[in-house]
Amino acid sequence: MRRLLAVGLITVLLIASFPTFGTAQSNAPTPQKITTSQEFDDVEFHILVHSDSTARWTFRYEKNLETQQERKQFEEFAQNFNSSDTELYKNFRENAVELTSTANNRTKRKMTAGNFSKRAFINQAGLTGDTTRGVVEMSFRWSGFAYGSGNTTVFGDVFQGGLYLGDNQKLVVYPADGMSFKSAQPAKGRSIAGDTLAESDSVSWSGPREFNDQRPMVKFSSPPQSSSSTSTTSTTGGANVPPGSGGERFGSNSPMMFFIAALVVLIGLAAVFAWRQGSLGSLSSGRSTPSGGGGGPGGSAATESTTGSAEPAVSDEELLTDEARVKKLLRENGGRMKQVNIVDETGWSKSKVSMLLSEMEEDGEISKLRVGRENIISLDGHEPDAAGSPLDR
Repeated sequence: MRRLLAVGLITVLLIASFPTFGTAQSNAPTPQKITTSQEFDDVEFHILVHSDSTARWTFRYEKNLETQQERKQFEEFAQNFNSSDTELYKNFRENAVELTSTANNRTKRKMTAGNFSKRAFINQAGLTGDTTRGVVEMSFRWSGFAYGSGNTTVFGDVFQGGLYLGDNQKLVVYPADGMSFKSAQPAKGRSIAGDTLAESDSVSWSGPREFNDQRPMVKFSSPPQSSSSTSTTSTTGGANVPPGSGGERFGSNSPMMFFIAALVVLIGLAAVFAWRQGSLGSLSSGRSTPSGGGGGPGGSAATESTTGSAEPAVSDEELLTDEARVKKLLRENGGRMKQVNIVDETGWSKSKVSMLLSEMEEDGEISKLRVGRENIISLDGHEPDAAGSPLDR
């Protein structure tokens, strides 16, 4: 299956304008060789999801400022970045529009990018709380990012072909006020900020790791929405206010909440979130740059009003995670099936089914037994005898 988003392709557009801090070398590496670790020490991608299916995507890049010279260089960059419409920020906006347009075509769901914001500043704590850091943030609102039925809101289908998270990169998902986590897949390797998933303020995954098709997938329980309801990104803090969204966790004026998915296409540069295969084609088209404004040095997260068009109802089957669909199939077939039959029943590729089943086996959700040339997939308690027949399913 083709990857929906290819951050690496967008990256090339951003590289030329993105700064290299603390270096005065004349022979700069080519964009293809610049790595995240060379430019930034930590990269986080934040997604704040609302019950009206909009999401606030924020990219946050941090670099240690170990000398006065590095601090001075970053301060000069930040002043220019905050006060000017730099090429970096222009490319960010253009790529966000291109990204949502492509996702719109692939999912057949109306999507737009807007309410852009940016900020560069110095943080005495940093994400790890141990040093002085230069921070660069850019964000936008992605309407139509999620979808829902009743009081359930889901995202994950935009990650067609899966997602790749690199070294020193982290994806953090937040529910908007009034929402709570219902499920978050994959469960393996995730971190929650609470005693239980339902009580958690956030769910996160850290790289390096590769996600399967339509992963990560997160479901929220959301309050009923009236037709006239609006979505507001809090600027005063609160339990579910992510760093940079206007709360106090990373400084008083951090306008954050970032778009992660494929805008960060800084291939090689500081924040690469890549859907490693497939192609969006060239993103350097003549598309005009949207005029959505960026915040200045003291800007805070904007309050946004979203009318959002009504989405078609989603069936219960469509709301199932891939793991749930496999287990449902197994139950309907007596608790076990041949792997090849799971491929036929789901219509998924062999590679996707193989990766998914391996992940489920690691999580203890199913077991696999090799019988001859067949893999037999079983639920707990339904494993075939090792000496028995390979199963007539």
